[in-house]
This record gives sequence, structure tokens and C-alpha cells, in this order.
Amino acid sequence: METWIERNEVFNGPIFRVLTGTARLDDGQVARRDMVAHRGGVGVVPILGDQILLVRQFRLAVNKPMLEIPAGLREPNEAAEACAARELAEELGYAAGQLIPLVTYHTSPGFTDESTAIFLALDLTPTVATPDWDERLTRVEQPLAHLATDLAAGIFEDGKTIIGLYAAQAWWQRQQEEIRQ
Repeated sequence: METWIERNEVFNGPIFRVLTGTARLDDGQVARRDMVAHRGGVGVVPILGDQILLVRQFRLAVNKPMLEIPAGLREPNEAAEACAARELAEELGYAAGQLIPLVTYHTSPGFTDESTAIFLALDLTPTVATPDWDERLTRVEQPLAHLATDLAAGIFEDGKTIIGLYAAQAWWQRQQEEIRQ
């Protein structure tokens, strides 16, 4: 186990903070540690009929458009489910009759405390889309029947999207198995 000896905030931005300092290791040695403190986020796998609804948006960090599940940052003290409902409405203009928790994971625990909760959104009804002022989103419908093939072909490059789609696929398979029993 490691414990902080001292840590200093060297950056504080609207999305994350950067901390640097020293930690005591389990054998008593001291090591430098740098960490990104992040408030976390959500992703949503929305199913409408036989389609998965995705968004395509340009991501400056990788300098290309990415095909992703709707997602966003949690506001301070916002419950993950409330954030998922908000992001689905903002980005795609849908409300979910059911938001089913699929998985929560740490994005990269070697340097950040960021966690992302993924939900499956079912029983969608239209509402007004209100994307953030700086989001340029294009709605993409992907056939649910092609999900396994698309995942195997590697057409998705975004981590939360890959994790979310595999988790949704596993959920669907469990549902089918329960029906057969």
C-alpha cells in the first residue's frame, strides 16, 4: 500500500487537477507520484428499436473524429444515473424509460482517480437535444445485429465506448439466456 507524504496541486482546471508529491511505499521507501484528480463521468449505450445510437465528434487530443457512446462529466455531487439521463438528453435528445447500470471502471488508475459509470438506456422517448455550446455532434445509428462484428473489426477506438458496448453485449446475452431457460 502507498500513502501520500506530501502532495501539491500544480494545475487546477475546469475538468481536472494535477497533483504531484511523494508517497511512502509499503516497504518504507519514498517515491515521487503524479496524479490527475478527476470528478468522473458517465457513458450511455442507448438502444432504439434495433439500433444503437452513437455520436461522432472531432476529438482534438487525437486529431480525428471518433465514434462514441454519448458521455459526459459528472457535475459536483451529481449521481451517476442523473448524469447519464442528462447526457442522453443533451447529446441525442432522448429520455430513457430504463437506465440500467452496466459497469463502473477506473479509466487509468496508474495516474488518475477518474472513474466512468456506463448505463444501458432502453425505452427511449424523444425530447429536446441541448448539446453543450462547444460540442459538434453527429448522430449515428449502428445496427444492434452488427455489434459483435463491429467490435471484432475494431471500428471503435474510444475506451469508454468499447467497454460500454462489450458490457451491453454481455447484458443482452444474459437476457437471452434467461429467456431460453
